[in-house]
Amino acid sequence: MRSRSMLVACAISGALVSAALGCSTPDSNGRFVQAKLPDETTFAPVSILLDVRCGSLDCHGNVARNLRLYGSAGRRLSASDQPFSPACNTASEVDQDFISVVGLEPEQVSAVASGADPETLTMMRKARGTEAHKGEQIWSIGDDSDTCVTSWLEGSVDRSACMRAVTAALPNGASNPLVGCVSP
Repeated sequence: MRSRSMLVACAISGALVSAALGCSTPDSNGRFVQAKLPDETTFAPVSILLDVRCGSLDCHGNVARNLRLYGSAGRRLSASDQPFSPACNTASEVDQDFISVVGLEPEQVSAVASGADPETLTMMRKARGTEAHKGEQIWSIGDDSDTCVTSWLEGSVDRSACMRAVTAALPNGASNPLVGCVSP
């Protein structure tokens, strides 16, 4: 019985060593470096829009998602924060949302920031309904939500479009306290 256990242990050890040796690291010269990024300092209104439209706990407020969003209307980054308290997304939440968005498809984000069509981004195709999305179509090409995100990607965020989009997406519209988190 003991010799059989030893054989099994040796076989498992051999398989693990083979697996470890079979793995390789990426060529350090082959790594992608983002040449250009959208402006992080103007991302806050986009973060609020994405939080309101996409950040619910059953969607991108879920930590299991590749695009992970944090904010007042969904999952909070800090365990001490509560929904809508503080009312606006914190600076740390905006930073994490930015990292999540630009890190989702870094090559394509860099290309869009350099002038490529925003439709090359999976995030945009899914939101526009041109690619299958569990959340279905979130906005249409050229509407205020689309303009808010694409204008930021292209280098000059349209804060007025962001404000209109957030207002339209919230219950009670302009009287919702989250509207105050986006200034035109």
